[in-house]
Amino acid sequence: MNAGKLLIPPLLALGCALPGVASAQHVQVVDAWSRPTTQGMDVGVAYFTIRNSGKSDRLLRASSPVAKSSELHVSTMKDGMMRMEGLAFVDVGSAPVAFEPGGRHVMLIGLKRPLKEGDVFPLTLIFANAGQVQTSVRVRGIDGKDKGHPASPGAH
Repeated sequence: MNAGKLLIPPLLALGCALPGVASAQHVQVVDAWSRPTTQGMDVGVAYFTIRNSGKSDRLLRASSPVAKSSELHVSTMKDGMMRMEGLAFVDVGSAPVAFEPGGRHVMLIGLKRPLKEGDVFPLTLIFANAGQVQTSVRVRGIDGKDKGHPASPGAH
């Protein structure tokens, strides 16, 4: 038997278990991360990028067991002030959709415990067509960096 064929299933399983990467059908969620929170903070945030190689889809909502509720939000600059607004949904076409500091993000409301650097927690994204996509979110440093590696573009 070919040794390469024996390695494929374990390697596929490992790929599915890597923090920050998840996919369902043609939708893939990559580079999922968060920032640490301090004791007493009851809100957190999740960032990631959605890639879609299939037909257009729509992100409807998100959930995570680390928070009582999760909401889709966007931060925008208006009249010289940063404002945050809730989003009913986010359209996902063929171009990557970034959830990043200063833009779209998932707001984690009613944190059940502080998020500490190095923690990994589950996040479920619900799409109109792809259904549920579960990913793992890694808590990076307050500056958005992960153990000495550069942060995602815009992470400052």
